[in-house]
Amino acid sequence: MSLVKNAIKSVIIIFLMINISNTYAKKQSSPDRMEDAQVAVSAVDAACLADEACDVATAAPEDEMYGGIKQEYVVKDCKVTIYNDGPVKMVNQKTDEPCDAPLPKDHQFAKEISTYEADECMISEQVTVDGAADATMDCSNNTKLK
Repeated sequence: MSLVKNAIKSVIIIFLMINISNTYAKKQSSPDRMEDAQVAVSAVDAACLADEACDVATAAPEDEMYGGIKQEYVVKDCKVTIYNDGPVKMVNQKTDEPCDAPLPKDHQFAKEISTYEADECMISEQVTVDGAADATMDCSNNTKLK
């Protein structure tokens, strides 16, 4: 009986040692895989630069993403950039950290896509840059509600 217990213990110990060894080997080869992936990406970038006509997605500048710059001004070292499609960027000129500054009273954070009248109410539909749609209804001239 004791011989069987010792044999089972030995098998379990060997099994655990093999698992530990395999886990260690995987961890050691992980940086190698990462390095290979970086080399592959670098090769794609180099080919893209040489070809000048590749389909690799590149980050577009913010002014292109948001329809161009509508207005820029500085208030107490806070540079404010207002884009045509509504978004606003406020960063400290010296530290490049986010900051707070006043916005023009007429600034719209969404682009108005349509305005129409229904039941003597003016309805304005807007779409934000992230695609969220919204509508406002002005019934101040509605004689039925008065």
